[in-house]
Amino acid sequence: MDMASRFRVTRACLLESLRDSRKWLVVSLAFLVAFLCVLLFRDHLVAFDLAVNCWVPTIQSGWATVAAIGVSYAFDTYSLLVASLVFAGYLFYKNYRLQSLWLLVTMGGVVVFVAFFKALVHSSRPLDGLIVDLGYSFPSGHTAGSIVFCGLLAFFAWCHWKTPKPRALLIASTVTICSVVGFDRIYLNVHWFSDVLGGCLLGLFWLTFSILLFKLLNAIKTNSKNNNRL
Repeated sequence: MDMASRFRVTRACLLESLRDSRKWLVVSLAFLVAFLCVLLFRDHLVAFDLAVNCWVPTIQSGWATVAAIGVSYAFDTYSLLVASLVFAGYLFYKNYRLQSLWLLVTMGGVVVFVAFFKALVHSSRPLDGLIVDLGYSFPSGHTAGSIVFCGLLAFFAWCHWKTPKPRALLIASTVTICSVVGFDRIYLNVHWFSDVLGGCLLGLFWLTFSILLFKLLNAIKTNSKNNNRL
């Protein structure tokens, strides 16, 4: 196959990948707009934040608090970064090198996003937290980080598992874990409800946008390999 034919094949494949990725772009932008709305109109959620903060102590109990503290440490930024290094190393060992690199890039990105918006907003945490958590409050880094970490690994597994039952279990477990982490931050009274909502939307934006970029990079890599074989 000559160079012109290779270029036409590559161009056609990339255009097809772009068409397939439109839905990811639309969903990603929708999450971004929703996050910016929460960021700009947080003042309208103050009453609800206070109501949730006052309600939470009525459901707190000894055993649940111990479990909540464990969840908090398991899904903090440092724990997720260490876990990302471990999974990235495993993926690299299994020759999934693009997935390995992309996990580290995506997790690094969400850490930067959370740090930027925390410094921008300067939101104070609730005063009745069950544990001492330093730093600003909005958005919740635990929530955003867990969504990106669990969501990206779930996406990789989804691409590998083709049968319905494992995929359904994968989605259910991912949603459950991320929901528990988000509620955990409210239960411990170290975040307002709006912080968790903002962290959720920010995490979903970055997750979907990262998947979009991964799909495009993977398409380019696949086309390059195919062209080399021709």
